[in-house]
Amino acid sequence: MQAFAKLDGVKFFIGAAALATLVACGGGGDGGSTGAGQGTTVTGTAAKGAMLAGASVDMLCANRGVISGSTGLNGAYSAQGQVAYPCIGTATKDGLTYRGVLLSGTVANFTPMTDMLAEVILAAAAGGDVSLTTAQFLEQVRNDPTFAKNVSASADTYRATVLSVVKAQLIAGGKTEAEAEAIIAPARAAPFDATTFSFGSDLDKVLDNSASVLQGPGGAVRPSVLSATKTAGDALPLPGSSATGATGGSGNS
Repeated sequence: MQAFAKLDGVKFFIGAAALATLVACGGGGDGGSTGAGQGTTVTGTAAKGAMLAGASVDMLCANRGVISGSTGLNGAYSAQGQVAYPCIGTATKDGLTYRGVLLSGTVANFTPMTDMLAEVILAAAAGGDVSLTTAQFLEQVRNDPTFAKNVSASADTYRATVLSVVKAQLIAGGKTEAEAEAIIAPARAAPFDATTFSFGSDLDKVLDNSASVLQGPGGAVRPSVLSATKTAGDALPLPGSSATGATGGSGNS
């Protein structure tokens, strides 16, 4: 692979307890979940602006399918798995962690903005001002196919919520409304979580140009930004559930 000027390392992980539980359950799927099916190749990019090289990617899906891979020098990965939507996972290296989701298709990125997207989804999935944990969310989508489908169907709403928070942060950081909108415009034009991108691309520039207000010194999303993101997610309607679906409970994300 070609090396790029902007390189950084990242390794992605899922909470050990949740991963161990799901792997122990095996790769078989639950009935009712929609997805791309067995042997699906999932690709994506891990980046904070700088491409995150040498990363390991792990996601868990609604059918207990596991997607695992690693990124090359250009921050891109490719992995096969049994996919049923939604899938959620994390990307971590050297203490830096970004969450990511796969709501449809076969592209799942891991960036500060996808970390915010996961925050929105986990907040919207629980009533009131609480959020589901990742493990609770996975339990809900595994046992309640209506809930799982409604989460994926709400993807555009969740993305728009993230962009509204990013825009507000840019304005609070000194940008005019027009300048902030110009920065995030590429992420409105193409789903930032589900569009293949590379060094120097429009989506990469969104990460570069928002890094000063979204990221702390090490690249992690600032706690204040995650707090604002959670508040925005709390205001969204709950995904509909089937009458017999299991509830994930409440908790901290």
